[in-house]
Amino acid sequence: MEGKWVQLTTLGFGVFALLCWIVMFLAGTDIWHDTGRPDLWTLQGPTHHDVRAFACAFYLLFVVLSVQLIASGLGVWAARSRRDG
Repeated sequence: MEGKWVQLTTLGFGVFALLCWIVMFLAGTDIWHDTGRPDLWTLQGPTHHDVRAFACAFYLLFVVLSVQLIASGLGVWAARSRRDG
């Protein structure tokens, strides 16, 4: 029973984290449009290197959260199929 609780909690936190990422994406998109759609890859200066690093990490985070969510879902599904079958 404890393993099932841990798996469902992990899946729930994964869904919550992905929803938070979506909110951050939508807020960032609004800011990007309001600032005149700057091209982050061609801007010069030390702070723009930080912004580019943030953008790369932000989009990589989506991949990591997606893989974590898929793995959690597969774990719950495998546990349920073992229990039922």
